[in-house]
Amino acid sequence: MRWSMLRKVVAAFVVSLGSLLLPGCDIKEVDDLNVVLALGIDQTDNGLVRVTAQIVNPAAVPSAGASESGNGATGRAFIVRVETGSSIEEAVEKFNQEVPHQMYLAHNTLVVFGNAYAQHGIERAFDYLERDRYYRRNELLVVTSGTAEDLLSASTIPDPLNAMGIRALVQQTGKMFRIANSEQQEVMQEYLSPSQAPVVSLVDLDPANHPVMKGVAVFRGAKLADTLTLDETKALAWLLENTRQVEIHLPCDGRGSNVGTTVRLIGSNTQVVPQFRKNGVSFLVTVRAEAEIERLCPYERMSEKTYKELEKKTAEYMEREIQAVVAKLQSDGVDASQFGTRLFTKNPRYWRQISQSWPDDFAKAQVTCNVRVHVFRSSLSSGTPESTVSQSGLAPPAGRGVTVP
Repeated sequence: MRWSMLRKVVAAFVVSLGSLLLPGCDIKEVDDLNVVLALGIDQTDNGLVRVTAQIVNPAAVPSAGASESGNGATGRAFIVRVETGSSIEEAVEKFNQEVPHQMYLAHNTLVVFGNAYAQHGIERAFDYLERDRYYRRNELLVVTSGTAEDLLSASTIPDPLNAMGIRALVQQTGKMFRIANSEQQEVMQEYLSPSQAPVVSLVDLDPANHPVMKGVAVFRGAKLADTLTLDETKALAWLLENTRQVEIHLPCDGRGSNVGTTVRLIGSNTQVVPQFRKNGVSFLVTVRAEAEIERLCPYERMSEKTYKELEKKTAEYMEREIQAVVAKLQSDGVDASQFGTRLFTKNPRYWRQISQSWPDDFAKAQVTCNVRVHVFRSSLSSGTPESTVSQSGLAPPAGRGVTVP
């Protein structure tokens, strides 16, 4: 009994002593911080680095449902400040020297690379973002054809915060195919993979100066090599991974209609198998997809024959698009299809033998596609709207597919 009481007393003493020795928190008020939501990185004509910081405007922070206009000095929910230096680190340090209040980077959600900087190589940015403990690896990386400063200054109404609006645009496309959702950790994995061909979202400004998702930028190592449109990005996604909810538009067969048929891939599954031959390596790409019909050409009617024809046309379309994007990547010498990574996984010993010459081997590799699509349902009504009209003036019959004699 005494030992039990003694243990309780000792425990209470240790806890009390520990609480006295613990240091206090280094608390900073929100008003004393500049909360950074996005960083833009550009290269100047004289080779310097221009860093754009998008900062929350505390005087115009919008409430739920508020528009972009606010009661702050600028009337916007964010402020854009620019600094230039010989490196990213030097430019960021200047913010703390020239902008009132400390820069708070832990909530940064977006990094935008201007075209000039991306062409010269983004390896220094990778090094900075990976080493600095303030940045989280789930921030999005984005490339723009213009300057990062212009993109981060544009309006993204109805979202009052530019960075959040751009991130939403990228994530909407990323729901269909993950490669468009270029989080830092995924881009770094692609950069460090055997193929060394990271893929980064491409966002540009439209004529009205609003950000729009244009596709993806593909890199050869750390240097920008080419860009792919959204349609080409779909084909690249079919090469790389599983996709879902991807729309495919097919033209009508020359009967004067420009409406076309729309097929939605509910999901697709891709397998890439390296095949070793005496004259090199080839790849067999197998894609299996399930789809539904969203819209038919005006003269088409639902039937078993229609289903079979659409399955064939959709598969042929996917094969053409895949072959086209493979040809473009081979012409650029960029293995964004990650064939090299798959080859390394399949046969590490063989990969070590050809890794130095892989860019040339990839450009000559034969790629065969085998695509099959199963249309298993239709979101269309089985009957036409006019079939439900009652000739006697009575209410139309209930249900779908009912015909009037």
